[in-house]
Amino acid sequence: MKSIKGLFNSYIMAAVFGAGFFSCSDMLEVEPTAELEKEQYYQNELDADVAVMGVYGQLMGLAEQYVVLNEVRADLMEPTMMAEQDLMDLSNHSVVASDHNKYADPKPFYRVILNCNDVLEGLKKMRDENRLTEEQFNQRYSDIGAVRSWVYLQLGIHFGAVPYVTKSLESIEDVNNPLLFPKLNFPDLIDELVEFMENVPYLDRYPSNIGLVGTSNGYGIDRYFVPKRVLLGDLYLWQGSYTQAAEMYRYIMETATRDFAASGEFYNNLRIGWGGAGDFDVRYDKENDIRSLINSPSAGWKHIFGIASNERYEKQVWVWAMHFGSDFAPKYPFIRLFANSGEGEYQLKPSQSVMDLWNSEVQFNNFEFDARGVLSTENMESPQPEVGKYTVNYDPITGPLEEEGKWMLERAASIHLKFAEAANRDNLEDISKLSRAIVNQGIPGAYRPEGFSGDDVTEIMNTLFYPHPYDFDGRQGDFPRYRGSWYRHIGIRGRAYLPPKELPEEVEFVQEEKDWTEDLIIDEMAQELAFEGHRWPQLLRIAMRRDPSVLADRVYAKMSQSNNPEAVSRAAGVRSKLMSGDWFLPFHWEE
Repeated sequence: MKSIKGLFNSYIMAAVFGAGFFSCSDMLEVEPTAELEKEQYYQNELDADVAVMGVYGQLMGLAEQYVVLNEVRADLMEPTMMAEQDLMDLSNHSVVASDHNKYADPKPFYRVILNCNDVLEGLKKMRDENRLTEEQFNQRYSDIGAVRSWVYLQLGIHFGAVPYVTKSLESIEDVNNPLLFPKLNFPDLIDELVEFMENVPYLDRYPSNIGLVGTSNGYGIDRYFVPKRVLLGDLYLWQGSYTQAAEMYRYIMETATRDFAASGEFYNNLRIGWGGAGDFDVRYDKENDIRSLINSPSAGWKHIFGIASNERYEKQVWVWAMHFGSDFAPKYPFIRLFANSGEGEYQLKPSQSVMDLWNSEVQFNNFEFDARGVLSTENMESPQPEVGKYTVNYDPITGPLEEEGKWMLERAASIHLKFAEAANRDNLEDISKLSRAIVNQGIPGAYRPEGFSGDDVTEIMNTLFYPHPYDFDGRQGDFPRYRGSWYRHIGIRGRAYLPPKELPEEVEFVQEEKDWTEDLIIDEMAQELAFEGHRWPQLLRIAMRRDPSVLADRVYAKMSQSNNPEAVSRAAGVRSKLMSGDWFLPFHWEE
């Protein structure tokens, strides 16, 4: 198996790549063959690119820890009876420092951070010695700085107070020296990260004409790099800077304006729109035939998770995704965790809570379930349901040779739902209606008066009465002709073939409306984004600003419905623990 570890130490690789014989895939796959002194690493732009790819190769090693921590600690995923004790302890919120839980280990995060620090210092040296232009430096420095900031955000989410190290170290053990690096509590860490990211010189994606942007394992890797505006939006959301968060998300939601302005995909890319070649909606071949649900990795809603046959399809839905190949390290970790056949060990499964949530829905055709549940799982109705999003391309017969898939980090739906969360908490009159439109049937449907049958849509189907970033034009009319840039928007539930959830009449006060809408967003995040790593951060964030019961009640529901007697017996105690604000893992640093 070819390795990407130590990539930027490879003199031979850099030299051959410089001669034009390496694609980005080769950059990921080459074994280092020669070691250089540290001051010799950074000689030219190609060395800088190798260093960048080395950081991302190391970052991919966090995929399993990221998904496990963000899902198993929350309410949508639970261990099976075949799970390791470390997974049981995470799910039961019983991790203690003396356990040496491999998932609750901060060291792998800091290895990436310290690598980032080394690369950032190397890039500065190259700029100062005129080995990189200012533009080349800005692009790479901002990217690696964003990787470091994203890793720190994950540390804060799970450990609370953590050391904040921004310089090269001779030994990773120095991280745990409080005299050198006292711990920052989570809110202060967020402020530090916001300040850093606000001052990086380059927030866009890498341009397409540089060596970093090519292919890896047959896939274009422009979605491989951390989207810096999404990260900054997330930091603003944690900080409570809701307008700024929404501005960052809105920019990403309208990426199609820049990428596909001349095509019909203008209206669909990252906008949850009807039509277009991407075909990512819940559909039936026959309206009233439950057996005709399109359940294919190459069509319908499940297509989101398949290996896209056309890169343009991926750009309609994915903002950040990293592809694992079967022929180079690190190994794709999710077959082992989730599959119940072949190479799978079936250690984690969907919780009863999320399956009940999916089964509580009624579709437009009156089928009594949310089809996204069927499409997110395998064998949903059996005693051994599987998390299916990560195994959609796995064939247990050829599995040992073909273990590949995505590390799913950000897609259009996650950006829309976080935009809705930010908007709902902002201080504008009736702004929660916009958040519900994003979740439900989209801008045109929510802002079209009931019973409207006229032709002039000039004053409807839009939110242009709001300031940016809340000004959406969803108008579609012919007298006069309008085709607003959001006229195809159908909302998260609309794409899932589900009717909107309307605000109850008994909700009268603004704060009640905001809380009800936030609960709607929480449920929709579960149904749309289950298992993708968003759940614990969302529940924690809302519990911190609103009410610990948002988190505690949902974890209690998962544990109390488990078929594991230990989980059931611990459920009430875990609820009390979470209600008290005891949310973080022990920061155990094993010497």
